[in-house]
Amino acid sequence: SAGKTYIYIAIRRGPMKTPTSGTSVFNVVSRTGNGTSGAVVDAGFPVDLAFIKRNTAGFNGAWEDRLRGNNTYLSPNATDQEYNGGNTIRFTTNQNGVSLGTDSWVNSSSQTYFNFFFRRAAGFFDEVCYTGTGSATTVSHNLGVVPELIIEKRRDFTGNWNVYTATTGAGNALQMNVTNASAATSLWNSTAPTSSVFSVGTNDQVNGSGLTYVAYLFASCPGVSKVGSYTGTGTTLQINCGFTSGARFVLIKRTDDNGDWYVWDTARGIVSGNDPYILLNSTAAEVTNTDYIDAYSAGFEISSTAPAAINASGGTFIYLAIS
Repeated sequence: SAGKTYIYIAIRRGPMKTPTSGTSVFNVVSRTGNGTSGAVVDAGFPVDLAFIKRNTAGFNGAWEDRLRGNNTYLSPNATDQEYNGGNTIRFTTNQNGVSLGTDSWVNSSSQTYFNFFFRRAAGFFDEVCYTGTGSATTVSHNLGVVPELIIEKRRDFTGNWNVYTATTGAGNALQMNVTNASAATSLWNSTAPTSSVFSVGTNDQVNGSGLTYVAYLFASCPGVSKVGSYTGTGTTLQINCGFTSGARFVLIKRTDDNGDWYVWDTARGIVSGNDPYILLNSTAAEVTNTDYIDAYSAGFEISSTAPAAINASGGTFIYLAIS
């Protein structure tokens, strides 16, 4: 209030530590829901971002993070604004996991869920919440390196999940909630990100005056993560990510044509046989009867049976892999 005196304390957030192991910053847990409020899922480290997806059709994924707060979720398959409320996820006081509510998206009794957990770390992953200015500007981040993948969403109103990749460049964008190919855009102000900022133009999807946004930034961290691209061959294709024990998480999206956002993980199986996958952009059920990728110690292998959305000859693709 005007004329009143206040005191405050401010503590600067220190630099994040660069990880040397994927298991310290990423985990995936497959579990059966119990319908009990307060059920804890242990990630093994402090969780900053949790994505939970039910394996049956018709359910949105719940994308929640510590920075935006408990029970405040978005759905990667939808344009919906941030939902604040419900009974979904709380980040546990001991930090090493999440506490689930009873919402059917995350913890219905006897249903199967996939729980993906990420920890903010230098060179691997960072998150930024910001308020738009309406004028082309830069947004500061703490990744410590140049981000190669940025996933951005407007929080206060409906809007696409806009995606920047180093492969497609600052003059183009993908949308994570749809299958569209990469298209020309002014969203990133035609300016590549740096190790300290990323740029946004004047579009309300990324920078409307007084509007609120969240951005998730990923980079290639040696032995931990790889953001990359490949050209399809239509035949067996090995993707070398510089790992020693293979990828535990793989996300693939075709960029030159329509294609879903495919996700595989070792909790459900990345093996020489069938490998279950889910689609980030869809409420479709988990698919379990296909063999599109296989295990490979340095990263992952794409099978010759993979469809055009994953391995079309001459097609271009981007991926995020985590060891």
